[in-house]
Amino acid sequence: MDNKEFRQKLLALVLPITFGQLMLAAVSASDALMVGVISQDLLSAVSLASQITFVYNLFIAAMTIGTSIFAAQYWGKGDKTAVEKVLAIVLRISMTVSAVFFIGAIFFPAPRPRR
Repeated sequence: MDNKEFRQKLLALVLPITFGQLMLAAVSASDALMVGVISQDLLSAVSLASQITFVYNLFIAAMTIGTSIFAAQYWGKGDKTAVEKVLAIVLRISMTVSAVFFIGAIFFPAPRPRR
């Protein structure tokens, strides 16, 4: 593979990842700008909600990176069955964690008011 072909393949991988991260940052920044104009309390609430999203995104990123490393090792070894097993395990774990975050958001959307 020559240098030009490598750069084209790298760019094809990097652009979607970069765009996704840009969108995540843009959403957080726009939330802060829009809500910051209304009140400081609402800005604090949005900031707290963003922390939960950030933790979820960290988990998904860690799972993606770990899966990529394992899958690349098995793929290089020629063990496609192991790649499928790794992907299946990670898919189950990711779906379970996503379900936990979903259930938490649906059934516990806000703390109870203090009396």
